[in-house]
Amino acid sequence: MVTVKFFNLLRSKYDIHEVEVLPGTINDILMQIKVMYPELDLKDFENSVVFVNSNRIIHEFMYSQNVEDGDEIVFTHFVGGG
Repeated sequence: MVTVKFFNLLRSKYDIHEVEVLPGTINDILMQIKVMYPELDLKDFENSVVFVNSNRIIHEFMYSQNVEDGDEIVFTHFVGGG
Protein backbone atom coordinates (compact mmCIF):
# COMPACT_ATOMS: atom_id res chain seq x y z
CA MET A 1 0.00 0.00 0.00
CA VAL A 2 0.95 3.63 -0.51
CA THR A 3 0.33 6.17 2.24
CA VAL A 4 -1.02 9.52 1.02
CA LYS A 5 -1.01 12.49 3.39
CA PHE A 6 -2.77 15.83 2.91
CA PHE A 7 -1.78 19.17 4.42
CA ASN A 8 -2.97 22.78 4.34
CA LEU A 9 -5.71 23.57 1.76
CA LEU A 10 -6.56 19.96 0.90
CA ARG A 11 -6.72 18.87 4.54
CA SER A 12 -8.81 21.81 5.67
CA LYS A 13 -11.16 21.82 2.67
CA TYR A 14 -11.91 18.08 2.62
CA ASP A 15 -10.98 17.01 6.17
CA ILE A 16 -8.85 14.19 4.78
CA HIS A 17 -5.64 13.60 6.70
CA GLU A 18 -4.29 10.31 5.38
CA VAL A 19 -5.40 7.45 3.12
CA GLU A 20 -3.94 4.15 1.96
CA VAL A 21 -4.11 3.30 -1.75
CA LEU A 22 -2.68 0.79 -4.19
CA PRO A 23 0.66 1.51 -5.90
CA GLY A 24 0.63 3.07 -9.39
CA THR A 25 1.41 6.40 -10.97
CA ILE A 26 0.57 9.57 -9.08
CA ASN A 27 -2.27 10.09 -11.59
CA ASP A 28 -3.58 6.56 -10.87
CA ILE A 29 -3.42 7.29 -7.16
CA LEU A 30 -5.35 10.55 -7.60
CA MET A 31 -8.07 8.62 -9.43
CA GLN A 32 -8.26 6.08 -6.57
CA ILE A 33 -8.65 8.92 -4.08
CA LYS A 34 -11.33 10.54 -6.27
CA VAL A 35 -13.34 7.28 -6.14
CA MET A 36 -13.00 7.24 -2.33
CA TYR A 37 -13.94 10.93 -2.03
CA PRO A 38 -16.17 11.91 -4.98
CA GLU A 39 -16.55 15.47 -3.65
CA LEU A 40 -12.83 16.05 -4.28
CA ASP A 41 -12.17 18.62 -6.99
CA LEU A 42 -9.06 17.52 -8.87
CA LYS A 43 -8.41 21.16 -9.80
CA ASP A 44 -7.35 21.64 -6.19
CA PHE A 45 -4.34 19.47 -6.97
CA GLU A 46 -3.15 21.61 -9.91
CA ASN A 47 -1.20 23.99 -7.69
CA SER A 48 -0.33 21.52 -4.99
CA VAL A 49 3.22 20.71 -4.02
CA VAL A 50 3.87 16.97 -4.15
CA PHE A 51 6.50 14.97 -2.33
CA VAL A 52 7.21 11.26 -2.82
CA ASN A 53 9.33 9.88 0.00
CA SER A 54 10.40 13.46 0.88
CA ASN A 55 11.51 14.18 -2.72
CA ARG A 56 9.65 17.07 -4.32
CA ILE A 57 7.97 16.36 -7.67
CA ILE A 58 8.74 19.45 -9.74
CA HIS A 59 6.69 19.17 -12.95
CA GLU A 60 3.18 17.90 -13.62
CA PHE A 61 4.49 15.42 -16.19
CA MET A 62 6.15 13.71 -13.24
CA TYR A 63 2.63 12.65 -12.19
CA SER A 64 3.26 9.70 -14.48
CA GLN A 65 6.01 8.59 -12.09
CA ASN A 66 5.40 5.18 -10.52
CA VAL A 67 4.93 5.03 -6.78
CA GLU A 68 5.81 1.71 -5.20
CA ASP A 69 4.38 -0.31 -2.35
CA GLY A 70 5.51 1.22 0.96
CA ASP A 71 6.08 4.71 -0.48
CA GLU A 72 4.59 7.89 0.98
CA ILE A 73 3.08 10.79 -0.96
CA VAL A 74 2.41 14.21 0.55
CA PHE A 75 0.12 16.78 -1.10
CA THR A 76 0.37 20.29 0.29
CA HIS A 77 0.23 23.95 -0.71
CA PHE A 78 2.73 26.56 0.29
CA VAL A 79 0.92 29.27 2.17
CA GLY A 80 2.13 32.61 3.35
CA GLY A 81 0.89 35.68 4.98
CA GLY A 82 2.05 38.96 6.16
